[in-house]
Amino acid sequence: MQRKSELKTGSVVRGDLLILEPSLSIDHHLMCLQPIELDPAPGPIPRRVAEWIDAGRMAGKSVDCFDYIPSSAELLHAYLRVVPGKRYCEWGSGPGIGTGIAAMLGFRATGIEINAELARRSGELFAQFGLNAEVVHASYHDVIVAADVVFVYCWPGQANAVRERFESVMPPGTWLLMADGAERFSAFFRSYGGG
Repeated sequence: MQRKSELKTGSVVRGDLLILEPSLSIDHHLMCLQPIELDPAPGPIPRRVAEWIDAGRMAGKSVDCFDYIPSSAELLHAYLRVVPGKRYCEWGSGPGIGTGIAAMLGFRATGIEINAELARRSGELFAQFGLNAEVVHASYHDVIVAADVVFVYCWPGQANAVRERFESVMPPGTWLLMADGAERFSAFFRSYGGG
C-alpha cells in the first residue's frame, strides 16, 4: 500500500522544527497507524506538577480565546508516565499545561499553538517555573516538530483528519495520544511496515 501526502518545499529546518512552505508530493510506503491499549499510571500528582496545572489553568482562563478547551491534565500526566519516548510535542498546546507536564517528566517538550496570546502566556509560564520547554506560535498544519509522542485534543469530528495528518508527517515509531473528550484518551502507534 502506498500513500501520497502533501509536504511543502522551501522548508526551513531549525533544530527539531520543520517549517513548511509551497507544496511537493512525497510517497509514504506501508504506513500504518494502530490503536494501542495503553494503561495510564494513575496516582498522586506531585505537588509541583499540581501547582503547574493550576497556574496553566488560570493562564488559560485569562486569555480571551473562544476555542480553548482544556483536556484532563491529570489523565495526561498518567499517560505520559507510561508512554515510551524522550521527545514530546503537543498540537494545539493552549497555555502549555501538557507541554509543561511532559517537561517535568523529563521529555524534551515542545508545544505548537496557533493563538498568539496563549503561546505567549505558555512561554511566560515555562520561564516562571524554570521548565525546559518551548512553544512555537504556528499551526501544526504548518510545522513539524520531531517527537516520539504527539498529544492533541481535537475538535469533535476532526479525529480522522488529525490521524491522517499525523500519519502523513510523523515517522514510524511515533506515538499519538488523542483526547477524545476531557476525560478519555486514545493511544495510537505509527508502526513500521504494513502491520
